[in-house]
Amino acid sequence: MEFRQIRYALSVAKERSFTKAAKRLNISQSAVSEQVKMLEEEAGFPIFRRTARGIDLTERGRTFLYEAERIASDLLSLTDTARRLRGAILDTFSIGMGSGMAQIFMPRLFRNLEEMMPGARLEIFTAPTKSVFNDLHEERIDAGIAIESEPDRVPAGLVFDRLAVVEMALIAHPKHPIAKMRQPIDVGRLVAEPIVMSELSVGYGQVVLSLFTDLGIRPNILAIADNIETMKAIVQSGKGIAIVPRPCADNEVALGVLKIMSIAPPRSVALSLFRRRQALSRRKEGFLTALRESLKD
Repeated sequence: MEFRQIRYALSVAKERSFTKAAKRLNISQSAVSEQVKMLEEEAGFPIFRRTARGIDLTERGRTFLYEAERIASDLLSLTDTARRLRGAILDTFSIGMGSGMAQIFMPRLFRNLEEMMPGARLEIFTAPTKSVFNDLHEERIDAGIAIESEPDRVPAGLVFDRLAVVEMALIAHPKHPIAKMRQPIDVGRLVAEPIVMSELSVGYGQVVLSLFTDLGIRPNILAIADNIETMKAIVQSGKGIAIVPRPCADNEVALGVLKIMSIAPPRSVALSLFRRRQALSRRKEGFLTALRESLKD
Protein backbone atom coordinates (compact mmCIF):
# COMPACT_ATOMS: atom_id res chain seq x y z
CA MET A 1 0.00 0.00 0.00
CA GLU A 2 1.22 3.49 -0.84
CA PHE A 3 0.95 6.49 1.46
CA ARG A 4 -0.51 8.42 -1.47
CA GLN A 5 -3.41 5.98 -1.74
CA ILE A 6 -4.15 6.29 1.97
CA ARG A 7 -3.97 10.09 1.77
CA TYR A 8 -6.43 10.12 -1.14
CA ALA A 9 -8.83 7.77 0.67
CA LEU A 10 -8.72 9.92 3.81
CA SER A 11 -9.61 12.97 1.72
CA VAL A 12 -12.56 11.17 0.14
CA ALA A 13 -13.74 10.12 3.60
CA LYS A 14 -13.53 13.69 4.86
CA GLU A 15 -15.28 15.25 1.86
CA ARG A 16 -17.76 12.40 1.33
CA SER A 17 -17.13 12.99 -2.36
CA PHE A 18 -14.53 11.95 -4.94
CA THR A 19 -15.06 15.22 -6.81
CA LYS A 20 -14.50 17.41 -3.77
CA ALA A 21 -11.52 15.33 -2.66
CA ALA A 22 -9.92 15.74 -6.09
CA LYS A 23 -10.44 19.49 -5.95
CA ARG A 24 -8.92 19.67 -2.50
CA LEU A 25 -5.93 17.57 -3.56
CA ASN A 26 -5.61 19.56 -6.80
CA ILE A 27 -5.63 16.46 -9.00
CA SER A 28 -8.14 14.85 -11.35
CA GLN A 29 -11.09 12.87 -10.07
CA SER A 30 -10.05 9.89 -12.16
CA ALA A 31 -6.66 9.82 -10.41
CA VAL A 32 -8.34 9.78 -7.01
CA SER A 33 -10.77 7.04 -8.07
CA GLU A 34 -7.98 4.93 -9.56
CA GLN A 35 -5.77 5.12 -6.47
CA VAL A 36 -8.65 4.38 -4.09
CA LYS A 37 -9.69 1.42 -6.23
CA MET A 38 -6.13 0.05 -6.09
CA LEU A 39 -6.14 0.49 -2.31
CA GLU A 40 -9.45 -1.39 -2.01
CA GLU A 41 -8.12 -4.20 -4.21
CA GLU A 42 -5.04 -4.58 -2.02
CA ALA A 43 -7.10 -4.38 1.16
CA GLY A 44 -9.47 -7.03 -0.16
CA PHE A 45 -12.71 -5.22 0.69
CA PRO A 46 -14.59 -2.06 -0.34
CA ILE A 47 -13.78 1.03 1.73
CA PHE A 48 -16.58 3.20 0.33
CA ARG A 49 -20.13 2.64 -0.81
CA ARG A 50 -22.45 4.89 -2.77
CA THR A 51 -25.70 5.94 -1.10
CA ALA A 52 -28.55 8.27 -2.00
CA ARG A 53 -26.71 11.02 -0.09
CA GLY A 54 -23.37 10.41 -1.80
CA ILE A 55 -20.30 8.51 -0.59
CA ASP A 56 -20.20 6.71 2.75
CA LEU A 57 -17.73 4.42 4.51
CA THR A 58 -18.32 0.71 4.89
CA GLU A 59 -17.90 -0.72 8.39
CA ARG A 60 -14.56 -2.29 7.51
CA GLY A 61 -13.59 0.84 5.63
CA ARG A 62 -14.26 2.99 8.70
CA THR A 63 -12.04 0.78 10.88
CA PHE A 64 -9.35 0.63 8.21
CA LEU A 65 -9.18 4.41 7.74
CA TYR A 66 -9.20 5.00 11.48
CA GLU A 67 -5.97 3.01 11.71
CA ALA A 68 -4.68 4.56 8.48
CA GLU A 69 -5.13 8.06 9.91
CA ARG A 70 -3.13 7.10 13.00
CA ILE A 71 -0.33 5.68 10.85
CA ALA A 72 -0.35 8.78 8.63
CA SER A 73 0.09 10.91 11.75
CA ASP A 74 3.07 8.75 12.81
CA LEU A 75 4.66 9.16 9.38
CA LEU A 76 4.32 12.94 9.64
CA SER A 77 5.95 12.76 13.07
CA LEU A 78 8.81 10.76 11.55
CA THR A 79 9.31 13.59 9.05
CA ASP A 80 9.55 16.01 11.98
CA THR A 81 12.21 13.83 13.59
CA ALA A 82 14.30 13.72 10.41
CA ARG A 83 14.05 17.49 10.05
CA ARG A 84 15.19 17.98 13.63
CA LEU A 85 18.13 15.57 13.28
CA ARG A 86 19.48 17.38 10.22
CA GLY A 87 19.27 20.69 12.06
CA ALA A 88 16.53 22.19 9.92
CA ILE A 89 13.95 24.65 11.18
CA LEU A 90 11.15 22.74 12.81
CA ASP A 91 7.44 23.07 12.23
CA THR A 92 5.63 26.16 11.19
CA PHE A 93 2.35 26.18 13.10
CA SER A 94 -0.24 28.41 11.46
CA ILE A 95 -3.25 29.95 13.19
CA GLY A 96 -6.13 31.80 11.59
CA MET A 97 -7.76 34.35 13.84
CA GLY A 98 -11.08 36.11 13.61
CA SER A 99 -11.06 39.88 13.50
CA GLY A 100 -10.57 41.68 16.81
CA MET A 101 -9.29 38.69 18.79
CA ALA A 102 -5.66 39.74 19.11
CA GLN A 103 -6.39 41.91 22.17
CA ILE A 104 -8.05 38.95 23.87
CA PHE A 105 -5.71 36.08 23.08
CA MET A 106 -2.24 37.31 22.11
CA PRO A 107 -1.16 38.30 25.65
CA ARG A 108 -2.10 34.80 26.84
CA LEU A 109 -0.37 33.13 23.91
CA PHE A 110 2.96 34.93 24.20
CA ARG A 111 3.30 34.60 27.98
CA ASN A 112 5.14 31.29 27.59
CA LEU A 113 5.33 30.70 23.85
CA GLU A 114 8.89 29.31 23.81
CA GLU A 115 8.05 26.73 26.46
CA MET A 116 4.77 25.86 24.81
CA MET A 117 6.06 25.50 21.22
CA PRO A 118 9.85 24.96 21.44
CA GLY A 119 11.64 25.24 18.12
CA ALA A 120 8.49 26.07 16.18
CA ARG A 121 7.72 29.17 14.15
CA LEU A 122 4.26 30.60 14.68
CA GLU A 123 2.35 32.15 11.78
CA ILE A 124 -0.78 34.14 12.57
CA PHE A 125 -3.30 35.21 9.94
CA THR A 126 -6.21 37.57 10.66
CA ALA A 127 -9.29 37.09 8.52
CA PRO A 128 -13.10 37.14 8.65
CA THR A 129 -14.70 34.16 10.36
CA LYS A 130 -15.82 32.56 7.11
CA SER A 131 -12.29 32.74 5.70
CA VAL A 132 -10.84 31.20 8.86
CA PHE A 133 -13.26 28.26 8.51
CA ASN A 134 -12.49 27.82 4.80
CA ASP A 135 -8.71 28.04 5.26
CA LEU A 136 -8.86 25.47 8.04
CA HIS A 137 -11.07 23.15 6.01
CA GLU A 138 -8.74 23.43 3.01
CA GLU A 139 -5.70 22.70 5.23
CA ARG A 140 -4.07 26.08 4.65
CA ILE A 141 -3.84 26.61 8.42
CA ASP A 142 -3.45 24.24 11.38
CA ALA A 143 -5.95 25.85 13.76
CA GLY A 144 -8.41 28.72 13.88
CA ILE A 145 -9.77 30.99 16.59
CA ALA A 146 -13.27 32.15 15.77
CA ILE A 147 -16.74 32.76 17.14
CA GLU A 148 -18.89 29.66 17.49
CA SER A 149 -21.46 29.58 14.71
CA GLU A 150 -24.48 27.50 13.82
CA PRO A 151 -23.43 24.00 12.63
CA ASP A 152 -24.72 24.53 9.09
CA ARG A 153 -22.38 27.53 8.72
CA VAL A 154 -19.25 25.57 9.68
CA PRO A 155 -17.59 23.26 7.09
CA ALA A 156 -17.92 19.55 7.75
CA GLY A 157 -14.98 17.94 9.51
CA LEU A 158 -14.20 20.84 11.87
CA VAL A 159 -14.43 20.49 15.66
CA PHE A 160 -13.84 23.07 18.38
CA ASP A 161 -12.93 23.68 22.02
CA ARG A 162 -14.46 26.69 23.76
CA LEU A 163 -11.89 29.22 24.97
CA ALA A 164 -13.94 32.11 26.37
CA VAL A 165 -17.40 33.65 26.53
CA VAL A 166 -17.40 37.43 26.12
CA GLU A 167 -20.02 40.13 26.32
CA MET A 168 -21.12 42.03 23.25
CA ALA A 169 -21.19 45.80 23.87
CA LEU A 170 -21.92 49.03 22.06
CA ILE A 171 -19.06 51.34 21.04
CA ALA A 172 -19.47 55.00 20.09
CA HIS A 173 -17.42 58.17 19.76
CA PRO A 174 -17.01 59.76 23.23
CA LYS A 175 -18.92 62.85 22.02
CA HIS A 176 -21.83 60.86 20.58
CA PRO A 177 -25.07 61.65 22.50
CA ILE A 178 -25.55 57.97 23.26
CA ALA A 179 -22.22 57.90 25.10
CA LYS A 180 -23.72 60.03 27.90
CA MET A 181 -26.25 57.36 28.85
CA ARG A 182 -25.47 55.40 32.00
CA GLN A 183 -28.00 52.59 31.69
CA PRO A 184 -27.57 49.65 29.27
CA ILE A 185 -28.58 50.75 25.78
CA ASP A 186 -31.84 49.26 24.55
CA VAL A 187 -31.15 47.72 21.13
CA GLY A 188 -34.64 48.73 20.02
CA ARG A 189 -33.64 52.40 20.38
CA LEU A 190 -30.80 51.91 17.90
CA VAL A 191 -33.03 51.31 14.89
CA ALA A 192 -32.35 54.80 13.43
CA GLU A 193 -28.67 54.95 14.38
CA PRO A 194 -26.17 54.39 11.55
CA ILE A 195 -24.44 51.16 12.55
CA VAL A 196 -21.23 49.59 11.27
CA MET A 197 -21.53 45.82 10.83
CA SER A 198 -19.28 42.92 9.94
CA GLU A 199 -20.09 39.90 7.73
CA LEU A 200 -23.80 39.22 8.17
CA SER A 201 -23.95 35.49 7.50
CA VAL A 202 -21.52 34.24 10.14
CA GLY A 203 -19.50 35.42 13.14
CA TYR A 204 -20.09 38.74 14.93
CA GLY A 205 -22.25 40.15 12.16
CA GLN A 206 -24.72 37.29 12.41
CA VAL A 207 -24.95 37.76 16.19
CA VAL A 208 -25.55 41.51 15.91
CA LEU A 209 -28.08 41.11 13.11
CA SER A 210 -30.01 38.62 15.24
CA LEU A 211 -30.27 41.21 18.02
CA PHE A 212 -32.35 43.35 15.69
CA THR A 213 -34.29 40.59 13.90
CA ASP A 214 -35.30 39.08 17.25
CA LEU A 215 -37.03 42.41 17.95
CA GLY A 216 -38.63 42.46 14.52
CA ILE A 217 -36.63 45.47 13.31
CA ARG A 218 -33.98 46.11 10.68
CA PRO A 219 -30.74 47.93 11.53
CA ASN A 220 -29.76 51.10 9.69
CA ILE A 221 -26.52 49.74 8.26
CA LEU A 222 -23.98 52.45 7.47
CA ALA A 223 -21.20 50.12 6.31
CA ILE A 224 -20.17 46.46 6.36
CA ALA A 225 -16.49 45.87 7.15
CA ASP A 226 -14.67 42.54 7.17
CA ASN A 227 -12.67 43.29 10.33
CA ILE A 228 -13.22 44.91 13.72
CA GLU A 229 -10.23 47.25 13.40
CA THR A 230 -11.92 48.97 10.44
CA MET A 231 -15.22 49.06 12.33
CA LYS A 232 -13.57 50.76 15.29
CA ALA A 233 -11.84 53.29 13.01
CA ILE A 234 -15.18 54.25 11.44
CA VAL A 235 -16.78 54.67 14.87
CA GLN A 236 -13.80 56.79 16.00
CA SER A 237 -14.54 59.15 13.11
CA GLY A 238 -17.91 59.88 14.73
CA LYS A 239 -19.93 58.58 11.77
CA GLY A 240 -21.67 55.61 13.39
CA ILE A 241 -21.87 53.09 16.21
CA ALA A 242 -21.07 49.36 16.36
CA ILE A 243 -21.65 46.34 18.58
CA VAL A 244 -18.52 44.28 19.20
CA PRO A 245 -17.09 41.91 21.83
CA ARG A 246 -16.23 44.14 24.80
CA PRO A 247 -12.56 43.05 25.15
CA CYS A 248 -11.91 43.96 21.50
CA ALA A 249 -12.24 47.66 22.34
CA ASP A 250 -10.40 47.75 25.68
CA ASN A 251 -7.32 49.50 24.27
CA GLU A 252 -9.29 52.25 22.53
CA VAL A 253 -11.45 52.79 25.61
CA ALA A 254 -8.31 53.13 27.75
CA LEU A 255 -6.96 55.73 25.30
CA GLY A 256 -10.24 57.66 25.47
CA VAL A 257 -10.99 57.44 21.73
CA LEU A 258 -14.03 55.18 22.17
CA LYS A 259 -16.82 54.86 24.72
CA ILE A 260 -18.21 51.41 25.49
CA MET A 261 -21.66 50.61 26.92
CA SER A 262 -23.65 47.49 27.78
CA ILE A 263 -26.68 46.61 25.67
CA ALA A 264 -30.14 45.32 26.53
CA PRO A 265 -31.07 42.60 26.01
CA PRO A 266 -27.55 41.40 26.86
CA ARG A 267 -25.80 39.10 24.44
CA SER A 268 -22.59 37.11 24.74
CA VAL A 269 -20.59 35.14 22.19
CA ALA A 270 -18.44 32.04 22.59
CA LEU A 271 -14.93 32.17 21.14
CA SER A 272 -13.41 28.80 20.33
CA LEU A 273 -10.34 27.07 18.97
CA PHE A 274 -11.29 25.22 15.78
CA ARG A 275 -9.34 22.37 14.22
CA ARG A 276 -9.82 19.62 11.67
CA ARG A 277 -11.12 16.32 13.00
CA GLN A 278 -8.29 14.43 11.34
CA ALA A 279 -5.04 14.18 13.25
CA LEU A 280 -2.02 16.44 12.70
CA SER A 281 1.51 15.17 13.20
CA ARG A 282 2.23 14.09 16.75
CA ARG A 283 4.39 17.17 17.31
CA LYS A 284 1.71 19.54 16.03
CA GLU A 285 -0.90 17.77 18.13
CA GLY A 286 1.26 18.61 21.13
CA PHE A 287 1.43 22.25 20.03
CA LEU A 288 -2.33 22.33 19.63
CA THR A 289 -2.94 20.94 23.11
CA ALA A 290 -0.57 23.47 24.67
CA LEU A 291 -2.13 26.26 22.62
CA ARG A 292 -5.62 25.37 23.81
CA GLU A 293 -4.60 25.35 27.45
CA SER A 294 -2.77 28.68 27.23
CA LEU A 295 -5.70 30.44 25.55
CA LYS A 296 -8.48 29.32 27.87
CA ASP A 297 -9.87 31.64 30.54
